[in-house]
Amino acid sequence: MTNSFHLPLTREAHLVRLPIPHALRAALPHADDAEAALAQVLQGVELVRFDVRRLADQLASTEGHAVLGAPAHWTDAQLRWAYAVLLRQLGSLNDRYGKLFDVVDRGLDHTSSNAPVSKTKAATGMHTDSSDARYNPDLVSLLCLQPGSVGGQSLLANAHDLLRRLRKAHPELELVARQAFPRDVVTPGLAQDHGAIRANAIPVFSTDAHGLVFRYMRYWTERAIAKLGEEVPAELTALFDFIDADMAEHALRFSLRRGDMLIANNRTVVHGREAFEDLPGAARRCLVRAWVDGFLDSRADSLPLRA
Repeated sequence: MTNSFHLPLTREAHLVRLPIPHALRAALPHADDAEAALAQVLQGVELVRFDVRRLADQLASTEGHAVLGAPAHWTDAQLRWAYAVLLRQLGSLNDRYGKLFDVVDRGLDHTSSNAPVSKTKAATGMHTDSSDARYNPDLVSLLCLQPGSVGGQSLLANAHDLLRRLRKAHPELELVARQAFPRDVVTPGLAQDHGAIRANAIPVFSTDAHGLVFRYMRYWTERAIAKLGEEVPAELTALFDFIDADMAEHALRFSLRRGDMLIANNRTVVHGREAFEDLPGAARRCLVRAWVDGFLDSRADSLPLRA
């Protein structure tokens, strides 16, 4: 018997764009002051406050994402400042990899090391963020400073729609999706022995007090099982194959422009990117990632008054 969790109705998938709040534009520091202002924001000082209810409602909806486009002529420091201020209205910035983590090609290879794919130029595959069973950020966000030369198109897919199609096509696989399987331990500072890998087990689909939770990392799951000297169960491969094929067919594909801020609900929205190349002499591709905690809890608070 499959889980009785009822899925909400969804609309046809499309990219949702929202305007940058006027109050954020009005409070933008001068270019010469932006670095200092950013440092203060990251240190947790009091912020300019503004109404983010429209954005918060969008992120809590079944679509679960939004792209806000800041002016491309703002400096990098001004864009980072606006990004951090906006995200702090929604929750707290997680510091596990740094509150703002630059996603750039560092010449690493995730297939031969524990380097995250975010430090390479490879296609990421569709995934949700955090391979740690004990930690799952509410929101994942990306600020585009430089879109790069070739490739790097962004992708989004919706877990509500995916689960509905899975139940229709292969209902027996939902039981597999709700079983916890190990994922490789790649978070710096955590033990990475076999015991730690076995303990780091996560189901693809689960349900908690807030609703559906989708956590998907095919590569790190298969690598964990291989490290343990085991074979990937045939039913798990069948599940992964269905998920990958479904997302390949239904994912939104789009290009982020300089100043674009993509914010996604990490519990219900899967994201990815295509491989990219930085051409000689051209500006290197650079996105700024942030993880936001406490968004779900903040829904019970008065969001416009939070800082």
